[in-house]
Amino acid sequence: MWEEFNHYCDIYACDDYKQGVDIHYPFIPLDRGHHGVYIMRNAAGEIVKIGCTQCVRTRFQTMYKHVRNTTNDRIREYVRSNGTLTVSVYDVPTYEEEILGHTVRYTPIHSLERHIIQAYKDEHGQLPVLNVVSR
Repeated sequence: MWEEFNHYCDIYACDDYKQGVDIHYPFIPLDRGHHGVYIMRNAAGEIVKIGCTQCVRTRFQTMYKHVRNTTNDRIREYVRSNGTLTVSVYDVPTYEEEILGHTVRYTPIHSLERHIIQAYKDEHGQLPVLNVVSR
């Protein structure tokens, strides 16, 4: 399953920004609106975080790079203390369905994230170090 994820970016320590990290994109970043499940690996290749987002580009370019909250701060502290994180993404499609006369858009990212976290837990017996709760 892990080989289905594509390298998206690297998060590294950098004093150029207030929060102390920057993002390197080896390829063109996804356009806004791409939903996805992502994994973060440390330099040893160990998965340290599994997450999902309704906009991959915003999650990394804005949230992890600039916005202060418990999760983002924990990830940035990990990067500053332990080195670069490599981020890989599985781009999840968006579906449309007519419900009660309205076209509704949805994505299964949350359910997929839960299954992937459970698969990780089944294999390793615990959550990745930067995942604090199981959903």
